[in-house]
Amino acid sequence: MRRKILVTGSEGFIGKRLVDVLKKRGYDVVGFDSKNGQDILDYEQCKKASKGCYAVIHCAAILDEKSPMLWKVNVDGTENIIKASAENKVERFIHLSTVGVHGRQKGIVTETSQFNPETGYEKTKMCAEQKVQEFQELIHITILRPALVLGPNEYWKKIIGLIAKNFPLIGNGKNKWQMIYIDDLIDAIVFCLEHEETKDEIFIVAEEEGITLERLCIEIKKALGLEPRVKKIPFWLGKPLAYLYIIFSQEPLITPAHLERLVRNREYSIEKIKKFGWRPKWNTMQGIRETLKGLNFE
Repeated sequence: MRRKILVTGSEGFIGKRLVDVLKKRGYDVVGFDSKNGQDILDYEQCKKASKGCYAVIHCAAILDEKSPMLWKVNVDGTENIIKASAENKVERFIHLSTVGVHGRQKGIVTETSQFNPETGYEKTKMCAEQKVQEFQELIHITILRPALVLGPNEYWKKIIGLIAKNFPLIGNGKNKWQMIYIDDLIDAIVFCLEHEETKDEIFIVAEEEGITLERLCIEIKKALGLEPRVKKIPFWLGKPLAYLYIIFSQEPLITPAHLERLVRNREYSIEKIKKFGWRPKWNTMQGIRETLKGLNFE
């Protein structure tokens, strides 16, 4: 009998790919997404969707810092789906969090680094983790904290578009960015699903090594056939610019919260999950090339 898996956020960038991979691996996959009229804030819907499932993989989340539903969906919605899963005696609950719960840290971040979320989104993800862990006596929980996800989505389309237009880099660009390519993230989720020993564990998932933000911009420019030079403006000047973007842009990408994440050093240890047998297959340069190809920039 095929195992039934519920994926929340099944129409999102991560969820959609995850559903495709799980189906190819023979799972009976049920999607749950607001785009299909489903509401994670409706407990009865969560209960009905998770009934009879072996595992629930919780990918649903709002990233938009300005959304009035940010806290409700990310925190209350998480509480609904984990509570419903526990009540239905679901065996596994895999919760997709973010390394952003650790915020700005000195040195390399590990799973035991303290929480230090800076943005509204990161704060909701920290609270969501805490909600999930309240049910650890009732259901086997695995929490994944992925690094910034690299791949052909709208976020990277906008970022690459700004780089192509020679938008100046905020800060000195020497901070390290350690990311994870979308295919590696999907692979890590499936790995945890299929390895019982990952039950009741927390893992940071990222590529092996990152590159500096300046080099990232240069490599993207080179891949686009542009002059590999990057203009820079100091962080103190970038903040007023971000507020102007909020005032004059309908969908501002450069916001004060985004700037904080932009200049943050992003270095993580993935030694824990490697000891369980998972390793990333992609590095930054490979991920950039696939992202550009997927977005038709090449």
